[in-house]
Amino acid sequence: MKTWNKRMTFGLAAAAAAVAIPLTAGSASAAMWHNVAGGPAMYENLAACQADIPEAKQHYKDASCTDVNGEITLWALY
Repeated sequence: MKTWNKRMTFGLAAAAAAVAIPLTAGSASAAMWHNVAGGPAMYENLAACQADIPEAKQHYKDASCTDVNGEITLWALY
């Protein structure tokens, strides 16, 4: 059985990776990615967020969704 310390470390690492991967994708700087929508009132699941990506790509260079501990966020690349 895993200790709580190992579980917490793994959970934090997974959450950090879930945020960092979309922010550093491609050749763009992470500073250019912006949170444009999200939260429990906006998206109840990841599929709902992903459905908004085509529309977001009409206004921004790229778009991506993240799910960190159930909080779903739409990120856009300016």
